[in-house]
Amino acid sequence: MGRIEIGELTRVEGIGKLEVVLDDGIVKDVKVKLIEGLRFFEVITRGLSFYDVPDIEARICAICHASHSVASCIAIENALGIKVSKETQLLRELLLMGELLESHALHLYFLVSPDLFGAPDVIEVAKKDRELFEEGLSILETGNIIRELLGGRPIHGINVKPGGFSRYPTEDELLVIKNKLEKLLEGKLKILSIIKEMSHMGEIKNCAHIVCMDEYLYGDKILSSTGVEAKDYRELLEETSQEYTNAKHITLDGKTVVTGALSRVFLKEDKLSKMAKELREELLLDESYITYNNIAQAVEIVHAIERSLEIIKTLLSRSSKPKEPKLKRESGEGIGYVEAPRGVLVHHYRIEDKNVIYSNIITPTAINQRSMEVATISALQSLKRPIREHIIRSTAEYVIRAFDPCISCSVHVTNIH
Repeated sequence: MGRIEIGELTRVEGIGKLEVVLDDGIVKDVKVKLIEGLRFFEVITRGLSFYDVPDIEARICAICHASHSVASCIAIENALGIKVSKETQLLRELLLMGELLESHALHLYFLVSPDLFGAPDVIEVAKKDRELFEEGLSILETGNIIRELLGGRPIHGINVKPGGFSRYPTEDELLVIKNKLEKLLEGKLKILSIIKEMSHMGEIKNCAHIVCMDEYLYGDKILSSTGVEAKDYRELLEETSQEYTNAKHITLDGKTVVTGALSRVFLKEDKLSKMAKELREELLLDESYITYNNIAQAVEIVHAIERSLEIIKTLLSRSSKPKEPKLKRESGEGIGYVEAPRGVLVHHYRIEDKNVIYSNIITPTAINQRSMEVATISALQSLKRPIREHIIRSTAEYVIRAFDPCISCSVHVTNIH
């Protein structure tokens, strides 16, 4: 048996390694090692007031902090019987759409684009296609403006609270966002014509896609492509620790699981905006290969722009400020589901006398870790032999990058004995 170690995965968020096991030149196994330092957030929040917890959970990740804040709030609200206003729901959805724009733009235009141009980095991409580079910057900037307005600051937001927000946006602030979003729709995005030409590999047809339902970016249950669904994730998903990685493996009835933009675009097609639905059909997505996740993200960028404009229109038609809901009880247990840019995110708390006594968080990258290995094995086995080491590295990174992993999120906790 031979082994190839890929020392550090490039153009992904966080620190990860890869081990490829070969037998007589044939790839037999792949281990994705998410080795970024452990974070212990589930321990940090124990004993704290529920009101402070969402601000702390926002520090799990700089890229998807809003998803953590919102999922945390939903779990707390479910535990304590807090019913939020329609305006609060819409503002949270707008915040999540802004985060999706920022995150998908970062991934497609800055991390994936070098693969499309055969370039070493985004600097070379900018030299080859300045228009594409500036398009990515505009989308990223718009997403960041939304996150800063509704999150309270650009990174690790502090404005999302159980029951609502510390501060609500003004009509003028919403109009600024509206103008930014409308400019993004003035012409067809250039990334759409470029990304559809990328080659596809990394088979995941035997994996179960999962999403949370019933809204596009949040819900109160988990639905699988196998047809099963549950309000309690513990009825579907099993978490297990592996010696070689700091993230847990997640399975569904023993089946490898995958989540993210590709899962959403297929299982939530009816919830896509008009233009996004048309693009989904035009781009001929195939849920059997993970590299189509990149194209699904491009479809979601269009959806997020259109849906954000709809939300702002609705908010502007409602002149009254949301009323803060009352706390119905001081103890309880609740689960919050959000579709982070990378897929299903779970926050789960038990609260006693207003303090958190138990916490569990499952992140999209943890859910995807085993499917990353499955897809990479498939891609490497499809290569012609003999396989050179640099081809193994570039192919493996190409496939893993398509998952858009967020390694910082995935290593948030480990069990302490």
